[in-house]
Amino acid sequence: MNGEPRRASEPDLPSLWRNRDYNLWWSGTAVSTLGTGVSRLAFPLLMLAATGSAGAAGVVGTCGNVGLVAGLLPAGVAGDRYSRRALLIGASLIQLAAMGTVCWAVAGGRPWLPLMAFLALVEGLAAAAFAGAAAPLVRRIVPGAQLKAAFARAEVRDHGAQLAGAPLGGTLFALARWAPFLADALSYAAVTVACVLIRTPMGPDPAERAVRRPPLRRDLGAGLAFVRGVAFLRFALVWSALINLLFTGIAFLFIVTLRHHGASPSEIGAAEGIATACGLAGALACGWVMRRVSGHRLVLLVSWMLAFGVAGLVPLARWPLAAGLCLGVSIVFLTPLNAVFGAAMVAMVPDAMTARVLTSVNMAVQSCGWLAPVLCGALADAFGVEVPLIAIAVGLTVLAVANHLVPAVGQLAEMSGDGTGEAGEDAGAAEPRVDPDERIAR
Repeated sequence: MNGEPRRASEPDLPSLWRNRDYNLWWSGTAVSTLGTGVSRLAFPLLMLAATGSAGAAGVVGTCGNVGLVAGLLPAGVAGDRYSRRALLIGASLIQLAAMGTVCWAVAGGRPWLPLMAFLALVEGLAAAAFAGAAAPLVRRIVPGAQLKAAFARAEVRDHGAQLAGAPLGGTLFALARWAPFLADALSYAAVTVACVLIRTPMGPDPAERAVRRPPLRRDLGAGLAFVRGVAFLRFALVWSALINLLFTGIAFLFIVTLRHHGASPSEIGAAEGIATACGLAGALACGWVMRRVSGHRLVLLVSWMLAFGVAGLVPLARWPLAAGLCLGVSIVFLTPLNAVFGAAMVAMVPDAMTARVLTSVNMAVQSCGWLAPVLCGALADAFGVEVPLIAIAVGLTVLAVANHLVPAVGQLAEMSGDGTGEAGEDAGAAEPRVDPDERIAR
């Protein structure tokens, strides 16, 4: 298999559920996402219990994000140069070891802040390596005509795993503080097995490896060079980076705020479960929404719903279930928008550059988010938990207003979501802007 997507006109494509490799990938990453959801809830609760400081909990979250951001560009280059299967397996085993060590330290009564921060950093670096190798995989195992369906089902998978992960994390933490981290470690074993069993060549193909590569320093910038030449990718990068910054703060503050108002770990898990259930509902309706609502309208709708949803958390924080419902309603249409963005980006990028381009976008998106936990934690310690929530709501409102004025948002009305339309034409026109020494023979 050469990794190139097939045309939408190809007849008689079998259902994705009959695609063995897709189902292996879908299942393995579902288990891994479930484990991540369990530990994501448990980490702030652990540090709050061990130190009593929201700032300390924020430091651990920030270290994980720093590792992810720092590793993404090198991971993209590695994903286009070296065996992606080996990178996926190696990264998963490192994550398994990191979470296993957290479990051992917590079980032994040694959840020291420097150790937890270091292990979060290692896990973040391994997550970056995994993301770089995984970026081109869906394109290789799924025909091009089914990319939107594959991304929509990935959103269903992620929200379903998160829906189970939040309450499971709260329950396991209440039973034993080390239990959520053991569950996360085992989840990495599951995705490792899936990567071993997938039959489709993951690449790079021998012909791609034989092409003379530019120096590493220049190759690191090849993905961003491609992004600069595509109007849709530029917009997606900036908008997603700002949303990620604010939403990372929301996710952290949601746990801290509910805990501040006396919610138990199980109640916090249930509240996150309600929010995730709303996201899952949006994922299940993804195909219906994408057929009826343009990307342009989705951006505007999601922007305003997030602004109002976060503002509503301030008066509702004393009632965890109501707060979870408020947050959930605000993110219900985020999933269809993610599916449209993901399918369009994968379709318009050549396979030989997919890892570098998508990890470059991901790096830019994550580059601001790593500050959110420590900044929100410090603000919460200094001024109270409501102040950073209000600041985020104001930021989302400014972003929603700006989206009415940015020309690229209007261009989304003409995008089909599979790389065609105005954005797809722009992508083709932009390719010559990449430095000739950085281009890959097709």
